[in-house]
Amino acid sequence: METLLQHLPQSARPAPAAPLPMRLNGGFSHPQMSRFIAEVERRYRRDDIDSFWELEDEFRQLVQSDAVLQFLRQELAQMVETPARIGQWRPNQLIIHRGRGFALSVWMVEQERRYIHSTSFLGMCAPIGADCLDYAIYKLPPDYRNSMFDPAVKLEPAGTGLTAPGGVLLLQSKQYAYDFQGTRPQPVLKFATASFEPMEWLFSKDSLQAWQANDSELVWTQLRVAAYVLGRLADESSRAPLEQLSSHPNHAVRWAVIQSLGRLSRSAVMPKLETAINDPHPHIRRAAARTLQQLALTQ
Repeated sequence: METLLQHLPQSARPAPAAPLPMRLNGGFSHPQMSRFIAEVERRYRRDDIDSFWELEDEFRQLVQSDAVLQFLRQELAQMVETPARIGQWRPNQLIIHRGRGFALSVWMVEQERRYIHSTSFLGMCAPIGADCLDYAIYKLPPDYRNSMFDPAVKLEPAGTGLTAPGGVLLLQSKQYAYDFQGTRPQPVLKFATASFEPMEWLFSKDSLQAWQANDSELVWTQLRVAAYVLGRLADESSRAPLEQLSSHPNHAVRWAVIQSLGRLSRSAVMPKLETAINDPHPHIRRAAARTLQQLALTQ
């Protein structure tokens, strides 16, 4: 079907409407920020985490724009206007946007830490302001397996780095750990994937050996604590929600659930222990076998 528009000269036709800038945290919108988020949503494939690196040019363009400055100005103005406003603040970062499998934030890099931390996500970091981002780099050894903590694992020094304002540090977290060495907290624009490793390892700065490991996601710690509390309360009504968690992808959560079921009753925990001796994680298999042996002795 013909329309009037088809008969108009090209110069007389109305230009197509420009896409509206998307609304981010606190109702903020900025053309460059909107383009960046749209590109990430379109091109980043969560089932192929290395597709994250394809967005380096887009992130560098965002760094060169005034989008982050405008965002921080608006955030400050809203906090002054509404003192009780919480927004998307975390202990050391402000979330600008959280998407499917990624997040963009302003991150306050702490002063020099006591330990060297592994990183459970891929990331791009750009210092904001006048200070450079100063760091030491350590190579993760070939025998490093993130989900299986081993105090014998040792880092290998791999040099140092300095990223100037306007530059971008690529966090190659599958191969390296980074130790930031600023003398004062420093704001950094951070573009990062969701955690692809279950644990964050801490290494001694003196020996470079593994010291301890923590959950890489706060929600996993929260689930373990919740399971522990339900187990201590030892009410039979907790059995169903605990059993639902028994197949959680994080091995530490799975074992916390089994322990809590054991506090409810022997009948609640035995089927889970028998299943756990074939768990994909060796620590769970060993703990389950050991517990079954101990239970057999007490019959």
